[in-house]
Amino acid sequence: MIKLDNSIFVTDMDGTLLAPDKSVSEGNLKAISDYRKAGGLFGVATGRPIHTMRKYLSILDIDLPLILYNGCIIYDHHADKILSATYLPDCARDILKDIFSTFPGIAPEIFTFEGQYYLNLNDAEKWHHEILQVSYTKKTSGDEVTEPWCKLLFADSVEVIDKLMKYVKKFDGMGVRFVRSCPYFLELLPDNVSKGSALIEMCQAIKLDSKTIISAGDYDNDIEMLKASDISFCPSDSQPAVKEAADYVLKSTCSDDAMAEALAILATL
Repeated sequence: MIKLDNSIFVTDMDGTLLAPDKSVSEGNLKAISDYRKAGGLFGVATGRPIHTMRKYLSILDIDLPLILYNGCIIYDHHADKILSATYLPDCARDILKDIFSTFPGIAPEIFTFEGQYYLNLNDAEKWHHEILQVSYTKKTSGDEVTEPWCKLLFADSVEVIDKLMKYVKKFDGMGVRFVRSCPYFLELLPDNVSKGSALIEMCQAIKLDSKTIISAGDYDNDIEMLKASDISFCPSDSQPAVKEAADYVLKSTCSDDAMAEALAILATL
């Protein structure tokens, strides 16, 4: 039987915890509250930057440091302190120039810790602006962003991202990795960085190694986290590879309280 007071539950945000309108349902909020009352520690691991997470800090009682930018940053929001940061190597600037010249209609986004910049506004990028409801800063090139880069995101149609996934194989061995985070996005991260590696690092840093680690996610960028956990869940509409990696495939999607279902199952184990 799982001892909830000796466990942590870390969930992805978009497509897993958040509803399609980016809200947190009452059902999920109650389930998280009940889990925390039972002694469990709640956390999130997301590809989102800190400025799009801040509005959720007043909604969610998050006990654990935030895993941001798909694992590039571990941030203690209680102490306002970065616990760990892994930035993209300098070659990312050349990779951006190469991809942007080869796919001129694509929309690259550059993420620093506090900033989010875009170079082009296509339909996928407009959609991203709308769903995140934050202000982006327009730049003409990556050379204008001098702060360390946490990650790059390339947004376009499914067809273009499919082609890009094949194209980026030329960058193998350069100290970076590409991961798809939704049908319209391909992200560039530092090599050996993932939500899974960040989850392990976070647990070691705040001495949670002995606790049962539970996680939930829905897309390719969640797979390493699911595999790094003792128990893992995914919504019913997750990617096939995610379903293979998860211990439990839920009946629900993020539209109908998938995390409430996961926490209900957890209470029976």
